[in-house]
Amino acid sequence: MANLFDSAKNIQEKRAILKELSKPLQELTKIGRIESVNAGLKSIYQSDGHIELKSFYEWKKDGKRIKKGEHALCLWGKPKQKREEQEQEEQDSNNDGLEFFPICYVFSNLQVQ
Repeated sequence: MANLFDSAKNIQEKRAILKELSKPLQELTKIGRIESVNAGLKSIYQSDGHIELKSFYEWKKDGKRIKKGEHALCLWGKPKQKREEQEQEEQDSNNDGLEFFPICYVFSNLQVQ
C-alpha cells in the first residue's frame, strides 16, 4: 500500500485523511482493544513495513537521511488548547477546554538511507 499522504497537497487534506483513519481507531480505544489512536495508526503503518517511526530530526541525529521524494507519515501530536479558546478563557471562566490536536510528521525505516 502506498503512503496515503502522498497525494495530499496541503495540511487540510492530510488532516482529513488522518481523521478518517482515526475514526474506527477511536472506537477501539473506547472499548480497550488498543491503547490509543496513535498506537492504532502505528499498527496500520507497521502492516506496510514501517516498523521504526521517527521525526526528521531524530533520523538526522542517528546519521540517516530521508530518501528524496518520500512523504511523511502522520500521527496526532500532543493536544493543545486552541488560541481562540485561550482568549475566551480570559473573558469567560466557563470555557469548555476544547483542544486542538496538531499533526506530527514522522518517517519510517523504509524511507531513510
